[in-house]
Amino acid sequence: MLQFLHKIIALILAFIVLFSSFSFTVEKHICMGEITDVSYFTAADSCGMTDEYCDINDSLETKIQKEKCCNDVHELIPGNQNEQQALQSFEIEQVQFIIAYTNIYINLFEDKKDIIPYKDYKPPLVDKDINVLYQTFLI
Repeated sequence: MLQFLHKIIALILAFIVLFSSFSFTVEKHICMGEITDVSYFTAADSCGMTDEYCDINDSLETKIQKEKCCNDVHELIPGNQNEQQALQSFEIEQVQFIIAYTNIYINLFEDKKDIIPYKDYKPPLVDKDINVLYQTFLI
């Protein structure tokens, strides 16, 4: 249970670091001073009003002085620039080190089967007792 909790926390922290480095744009469509649409990934939808509908009761002089009643606002929300610069300055030696380290780390926890190199080896048959033949005895 504790290992599962550690994995969940590590995953959440990894996503926080990942998404804090992203930059994104928020698009808003403002019509007559009120926000009518907000969009994060696509263009904000228009309200369908044109300048003709906005200034229908005004005279020609006030139309020239008046701003458009509809406008689009684009807000850029920047991500963490330090992490983005670190990713852009990777060198080939660093990439090779990360690949080697990852490979070793993954293989470290892999179950290794007991390899017995002499499993299929048969010892030679002994015809004579070598200790008696050469008269070498441990005392």
